[in-house]
Amino acid sequence: MVLQILLIISIILQLLAAVIAIRLTRVTKYNFSWILFTVALTVMAIMRFGEYIQVVGDKELRLPPDFFVWLGVTTSLCFAVGVFYVQKIFKYIGRSEAQRRLTEKRLLNTVLRTEEKERMRFSKELHDGLGPLLSSAKMSLSALKRDDILPANREIIDNTTYVIEEAIRSLREISNNLSPHILNDFGLARGVNNFITKLPSKGRIKINFTTNLKTERFDTDVEVILYRVICELINNSIKHSEGTRIDLTLTYEGNTLGLDYSDNGKGFNPSAMLDVGMGLSNIASRISSLKGSCEITSSKGNGMRARISVNLKPEDGKRKL
Repeated sequence: MVLQILLIISIILQLLAAVIAIRLTRVTKYNFSWILFTVALTVMAIMRFGEYIQVVGDKELRLPPDFFVWLGVTTSLCFAVGVFYVQKIFKYIGRSEAQRRLTEKRLLNTVLRTEEKERMRFSKELHDGLGPLLSSAKMSLSALKRDDILPANREIIDNTTYVIEEAIRSLREISNNLSPHILNDFGLARGVNNFITKLPSKGRIKINFTTNLKTERFDTDVEVILYRVICELINNSIKHSEGTRIDLTLTYEGNTLGLDYSDNGKGFNPSAMLDVGMGLSNIASRISSLKGSCEITSSKGNGMRARISVNLKPEDGKRKL
């Protein structure tokens, strides 16, 4: 009785497996190996049914021994050949995954380049459009300064001139932040050093920047992305770390650009910060677009550290003569 129950359960399970396999045939794009597995599962269900007949049936219903032999041979062949061809399924999955990663990378690169292009356009419009207008207004006010002007009017002109000068200064800073001219003209090291020098909140946090870069120039995407990443790291430390020191090292050895960044702030949980933001996910995405590696470590009370490495192709690195 127990054997009969077990055979019935086995038959039901085999039939369910065969039905599921048949339904998944379309998903596997009618792959030959999957079809063989489906046939093997179906034949195994028939074998279990035949065994059940052998147990509960009378002598007239008993099946010949050769029946089970042929079913066994068929099942073995289906599984053996199916396993041999199953690598095609994994190759298909691998191609699909590679295509997905390539599409994501192309999309990310397009987004980053479009963002940088819009930054440059906006910066140029501010510098070439609004800048000259403010300069003209300043010159016009300067022309109004005469010896016979009333003191009250002179004070108004002086105050207005000061406001325009501050507007011009702010405009230059905004334009430079959108598209750093020093980065474009002199390279990554000069661009980073200029950013650090002009930080308004630099007084309350000491930034130590060292590099072995001199006149080296790299592909525009590499320079811009690394510059944005460094700026993001520094701004995060200033805004959130409550630290007093930042150490930043930028090195170029062989065909590898390396960035080692650390602060002595309060620290955080890197995995949690990747989920909620703080720019860390943006940093990882930007470095990934360069096929680089990015490792960010931190813990409560022990500050944070970021190690970034980008392997450059020969055409990505060049020296400025």
